[in-house]
Amino acid sequence: MANYESGLLQIFQKSGLKRYNGSRYEVRLPGTRWIKKMRMGKPSITEVELIEGRETIGKQTSWLVRLKGVDTLEKASEFQGATMLIRADERPVSLEEDEDYIPDLLGMDVVIQETKETIGTIVDVHNSGASDLLRVQLTKPIRGKDVRIWIPFVKEIVPVVDISSNRVEISPPDGLLDLNVPKEGPSRKESLKMERKRKAILSAIRKRLRALGQTHVLEGLSIGEESQRQSLMDQLMSIDFGLFQQALLNAPSPLSTNSITGELQPPPTVPQANWADFETWSPTSKDNDTARWWYKGLQLVADGEVAVIVLAGGQATRLGPDSPPVKGMLELDLPERKSLFEIQADRLLLVQELAAQVYPEAAPQIPWIVLTSDATDVSTRSFFEKKEYFGLKESQVWFVKQDSLPCVDYKEGNAILLESPWKLAVAPTGNGGLFSALHAQNITDRLSEEGVQYVQVYSVDNALVRVGDPVFFGYAHEQKADVGVKVVKRTSSDEAVGVVCLQKNNEQNLHSEHEGTQIEDISESDETEEGDERLAINIHGNSISSHYRVLEYNEMPDALRTAKEGDDLVYQAAHICVNLFSVDYLKTLADKKLELGFHSALKRIRCMKKDESGEWTTYTPDQPNGVKLERFIFDAFKYCDSEEVALLEVNRNEEFAPIKNAVGPGIADTAETALDMTLALRNRSMSTAAESDQDGDNHNLSLLRAYIFGK
Repeated sequence: MANYESGLLQIFQKSGLKRYNGSRYEVRLPGTRWIKKMRMGKPSITEVELIEGRETIGKQTSWLVRLKGVDTLEKASEFQGATMLIRADERPVSLEEDEDYIPDLLGMDVVIQETKETIGTIVDVHNSGASDLLRVQLTKPIRGKDVRIWIPFVKEIVPVVDISSNRVEISPPDGLLDLNVPKEGPSRKESLKMERKRKAILSAIRKRLRALGQTHVLEGLSIGEESQRQSLMDQLMSIDFGLFQQALLNAPSPLSTNSITGELQPPPTVPQANWADFETWSPTSKDNDTARWWYKGLQLVADGEVAVIVLAGGQATRLGPDSPPVKGMLELDLPERKSLFEIQADRLLLVQELAAQVYPEAAPQIPWIVLTSDATDVSTRSFFEKKEYFGLKESQVWFVKQDSLPCVDYKEGNAILLESPWKLAVAPTGNGGLFSALHAQNITDRLSEEGVQYVQVYSVDNALVRVGDPVFFGYAHEQKADVGVKVVKRTSSDEAVGVVCLQKNNEQNLHSEHEGTQIEDISESDETEEGDERLAINIHGNSISSHYRVLEYNEMPDALRTAKEGDDLVYQAAHICVNLFSVDYLKTLADKKLELGFHSALKRIRCMKKDESGEWTTYTPDQPNGVKLERFIFDAFKYCDSEEVALLEVNRNEEFAPIKNAVGPGIADTAETALDMTLALRNRSMSTAAESDQDGDNHNLSLLRAYIFGK
């Protein structure tokens, strides 16, 4: 390699198609030279005086030199392995034909003479005795790795060395370029290392499973094909059994009655988003709340301060046998067929264009973060690639995969259910698994670095969701909120929706609310008042007097579910899983002390078990038989003081068309009912446009109408 320390150059750094053939200036003429030697791992250069030198003849060209003051064997042995240097500007200019200095060769392009294809760059020259070898760094990685190969530096293989053009041309015989390429797969050393690591991990997994009483899942490691055993091993290594144990300990029984402690109240008066007079909106509409929020939101979009997350980890199995593998891939006839993903991408593109209309200097690209799961990740990514990201930039679509945990049999001591002897039945950790996934994959930090302040989070199965809603962003910003929640009015006391309510914090419900979380256990503290005060703090360290929570339909007592004031339900704010979080709040939720607890969801789960004869048999239950361990996104509300939560009521017919069930007579929340609602909203768009006749050449108004009613 070239050595340029202190302007010096290693002598004998000549290489070529003709070997260096005799004593030259460097060793024949007396004068100052320098000796380079490694000492304590670092290069050390010493000045010496060359008295004389001469060539010796042998298998390799070499030279004998005499240095001033080096006149004993002991002194000479100090220079063993050292390199003699001269000044770079003193090297001989004239070279024999086909000779080159090695430093001149380094960095030169290597080109196939026949095809003129550049395959790499020379990074080193090595003398093997018989000839020199060029070390070439290939331009294209092989199997994701950078590769260096050796090429003999002989005339037949390297016919052209063009210093002026910084290239060499090669004419390699068949197979030469593949000779030094690493074989596919790990080396033997790497394989042994991987095997040792695999055994250590398996030992740790066995130990953890024994402690959990779940060793039955290991039986597949001793039966079946090698590929099946490896598949089970890979799955076991991917599961966080520590988290699984925590979930089993913290999640209440699916059959337990959830008693509600503390004082519950309906939310105070909730502001409404009113889009009725959108044709009259302008940036100067200060007295119109919705218009004001809209334009503030567009400014946030233009400034790159917002992002959107779609919760897309669920499969579409409940929607019928002909459903796609992922809910977001479900298509609606509008009449043009569009998937839910495409409908939502259209709205995101409209928001970007609307912001650019108001702020022409801006070219916003709202990050669209797609939360997937083990079951949906591959299909979702492939679908986006196939559809070319629905017109969005590939760089603005970020995929984040959430954790999955094993499903358990609630009748048999929480035994892990198996899809087969070589596959555990697993399920995503619910929409509340979003926060740990964002933190684990550094998405929250990335958002912060890119200047994002607010993130809208919504469920993929809402056909009318207003993705990237500037009104929502503008409203939350005006309220200085860390959490935003969209709600609609409940249609009846029997509607199966979660209900947003306000909970006053006191000694009893503080302990109940935080049961099963990672918050410091103070239940045995003698200082009850002080303990409660420490527990009742939000992410900013301030005391929380009250917080919002969502009561699921099945946990609401009849007295609350049916309570009325006049003709109206008292608890009428239905949670539609369209929320907003400040990035600062997301970052703080990464604190282990603020991890969300788990819930038990009773489900019908197809599985395999051994029958009485010991044969593996598939069971398809007609009643719920298993439990999925889930976190709920709205459990994050409890760490935020109610004063920092902004509730916004929206029109159900404009923003909430969930798809939860298979199509059937009298069945609500299906693809069919969602399609009806979507088409009804589009029909309203046509009627309002005909009545107002104001769009004309107003492109901005046309875009706004498309955003509100659907493109």
